[in-house]
Amino acid sequence: MTLPSFPSLDDLNEKIPTTEDINKKIAALYPSFSSQFDSLRQGYAVLWDYITMDDFRHMVADMEREFKDAVTYPEVAEDAYVRIGAGISQGEEAFLRKRKAKQKQAFADFIGVDVNEIDEEDIPVTAIASSGGGYRAMVGCAGYMKAMNDTGVLDLVTYLAGVSGSCWTFAQLYSPLADGSFDTLFSHFKSHVHTHLANVTNLVNILKASPDNSKILMQGIIERFYQQEGTINMVDVFGMMLGGTLLTKVETVSDDAKNDEVNLSGQAEYIQDGSLPMPIYCVVRHDLECEKRDGDAYQWFEFNPFEMGSEEINAWIPVWAFGRKFDNGKNTERLPEQTMSIMMGVFGSAFAASLAHFYQEIRTFVPKSALEKADGVFNRYQNSMSSFHPISPACFPNPFYNLFTATEQTPLATQNLLQSRELCLADAGLDNNLPFYPLLREDRKVDVIFAIDLSADIQTAPHLKRAEGYARRRGIEGWPKNAGWPKDGNSNDPYPLGTCTVFASQGYEGGKVHPINVVYFPLIINSNYDPEFDPQTCEFTSTWNFVYTPDQVSKLIGLAEQNWKDNVGTVCEVLKQVWMRKRADRLGKHLQMSRDEIMVA
Repeated sequence: MTLPSFPSLDDLNEKIPTTEDINKKIAALYPSFSSQFDSLRQGYAVLWDYITMDDFRHMVADMEREFKDAVTYPEVAEDAYVRIGAGISQGEEAFLRKRKAKQKQAFADFIGVDVNEIDEEDIPVTAIASSGGGYRAMVGCAGYMKAMNDTGVLDLVTYLAGVSGSCWTFAQLYSPLADGSFDTLFSHFKSHVHTHLANVTNLVNILKASPDNSKILMQGIIERFYQQEGTINMVDVFGMMLGGTLLTKVETVSDDAKNDEVNLSGQAEYIQDGSLPMPIYCVVRHDLECEKRDGDAYQWFEFNPFEMGSEEINAWIPVWAFGRKFDNGKNTERLPEQTMSIMMGVFGSAFAASLAHFYQEIRTFVPKSALEKADGVFNRYQNSMSSFHPISPACFPNPFYNLFTATEQTPLATQNLLQSRELCLADAGLDNNLPFYPLLREDRKVDVIFAIDLSADIQTAPHLKRAEGYARRRGIEGWPKNAGWPKDGNSNDPYPLGTCTVFASQGYEGGKVHPINVVYFPLIINSNYDPEFDPQTCEFTSTWNFVYTPDQVSKLIGLAEQNWKDNVGTVCEVLKQVWMRKRADRLGKHLQMSRDEIMVA
């Protein structure tokens, strides 16, 4: 395996970069990135040596027998079917009823009105869209959520959408590891992230500790080994290492670890009474043929405690059935639910980017004198570079294979999806590091999005601009126009938006358009906290750093908390204004209905 990058800029020529050039450039620009892959390569080699042993073959045979045991895995007693439709699932509908009922008193308390003034219909539907960014995003997201919890806002949030590192936060918070407690989650971080996730010695010790330990940790890998007909890929190994680091209570796995099994469907337990928001995990499928034709090359898929699927094809399956083979809308086999460790690897697989994506990542480091020439080479070979993934994304059996017959009006990406037996998924940050798209589904009726931007390229990446383009293509008129960082660059302040900016919808016209307001929180320096700590430039907050000390965890959490608490007044004003508008709309509709009834009479 080689590392993706771009050729040396001192000697650009009119040809596609060599592998040696690629590796040298990425090593120079991101030395920690290269070291992470050195560790992953070692882990891959160790794991491959392990799975070629006879003991592993016996373990596979044992697990295949267990996979048919409905006592151990109740889901294998059920067949799964594809649900076709744009609406939300029955499980989500039940959650919404419980969540809304829980929010009434909390909302009244937060905006400072009597609870008798609140009608559940008028309470703003709010959501968090939290970006990727490795451990920086994982820890920072938790810090913002803790501050929201402390100030009473988290009780008002209905959905949590995450990319990459933020998904890792959700995976641990909604599990027996943290049990929904932020204090427990922070303690868990501090006791686990000081050890590198790709620590090969630790991996070997755990695998060799006992057959039971190996089986528990290797379940996800064994499922993938089966699905991929006797092989695994780098994303699988990355997920296993993430799981070994973040999803364990101790460094070795105890015999009762199955009692603390972590998976997506199990997270329904934490939201079924409406006490916590519903998590949404985002990934993308990269359609290479659409990329070559300059079409919409990325399709978004979501995973939540009830279903996985895509609003772009309006097709969904029970989340516990992901990983099974399907044909014509029904599973053709019964397998246990995919493990959370494997899914965490998929959610955070930014290294499975195309070569073109890596060029965009390093472009800001290119000297201005060479930039024009570099861009010229990139533009000339953009199609081929966009279609080349040096590291393959994770591929699973496609649950939407042969689902329906495509027509000429069916988008090309959907046609290709329906004809493919594989569904290859990667980190959604490859398309947009802020996961707005699942929050724009019509039936979710989201009014306010708290955009928690934990990205490294916070001022240059077009997250908000891309979301505006997506909304325009989907006919979503209420999205705020021209949201994003100022383009003139004349400000003396490196972060002119500050720690909070409201991008209000301009599309509201007396109820004809559903307005969506975005409250943007970039993870940036805050002089009220520590004028010397800038997570955009600090070494330990690099996206590719996977080792934090307990003090560094506390430092980053503290900044996120301060950035939120400094702006609670702004949040309160936004929510109160949306409530007043929805209330006026409802009362106006009722008044109009009464007038219509009088006219009829």
